[in-house]
Amino acid sequence: MARINTASAFIALMGALLGTSAAQALSPAMKCEASKLGTAAKYGACQLKAEATAVKKGQSPDFSKCDAKFSDKWSQAEMKAFGSCQSLSDDAAIRAFIGDETDALRMALDGGALPPVGVVTCNANLSTCSGELAGCDLSLTSCLAANCGTMSLLKTGEAAAFGPGSDGDLQKGAARSYTDNGDGTITDNSTGLMWEKKTQDGSIHTFWNTYSWSGASFGTTNIMDGSITSTFLAQLNGGGFAGHTDWRIPNRFELESLLNLQRLNPAVDSAFDTNCVASCTVTTCSCTQTAAGAAYWSSTTLGSGPFIAAWAVDFSYGSLVFQPKVDSLAVRAVRGGS
Repeated sequence: MARINTASAFIALMGALLGTSAAQALSPAMKCEASKLGTAAKYGACQLKAEATAVKKGQSPDFSKCDAKFSDKWSQAEMKAFGSCQSLSDDAAIRAFIGDETDALRMALDGGALPPVGVVTCNANLSTCSGELAGCDLSLTSCLAANCGTMSLLKTGEAAAFGPGSDGDLQKGAARSYTDNGDGTITDNSTGLMWEKKTQDGSIHTFWNTYSWSGASFGTTNIMDGSITSTFLAQLNGGGFAGHTDWRIPNRFELESLLNLQRLNPAVDSAFDTNCVASCTVTTCSCTQTAAGAAYWSSTTLGSGPFIAAWAVDFSYGSLVFQPKVDSLAVRAVRGGS
């Protein structure tokens, strides 16, 4: 009979027991968290590779493959955990967060500045903020609510005074501030919204392109199924314009926020009316349609005629109008917002 090496047997037994204990200690929730962290890491790497390829080719990055793999892996992690994940159905939020961080890194490498780490900052329409984000339980929303007060409406842009108490005399509201991101988009620093720039180059961004609000549904439900979604938004989101796939049509109030009522033809800030010449591209110019009656669709239906019309803004003079949903009007896409 072979002699048993008791020391070796003891070590092997303890190793087996410890291994079993460690495996048993890893709960389904922990497995889900680990799987999601791994998926998020791979998604971030995929986005950065897409950004690098885009820089080499001089075009917008294509994140479609990254998005598809991320969604699949995220769903698999949640399914394997049988509902034990501590966070559920959060793939869109996580994907957007990673996308914003990737955008910030790309812009920094392109000569910009990285955003401050761990410090809460406020937009121009909020009062002064300070403090660590960690001190707000990792919730930016609650931190802003606790430290920054309430949001103010934007200034109208009117600076000419017409007597004491007039708009131009008081100039109430939050200051306007815009940042051209260099990728065909403009960020409104007061509202946090990101807007598509318009051009004169014949592309999907051309300001003279027009689209219908309702399509096949017109005459029945009149839902937003016209070329505004089937052509315009489908192309922007399908191609991941500026690295994003969540472009949408602004609601009425969002669209009105672009008005600068001190200006005419167009009644917008200069950020949306710069170097607009023939053949200019989405990165070299910024245009706004000024032809008489050239209104831009909002996504908001007319309350008194929901099966007939939707609201639009005419930027020639800053007029608010409503149009039959079958009409073809200009559009400008937006993303973000609360």
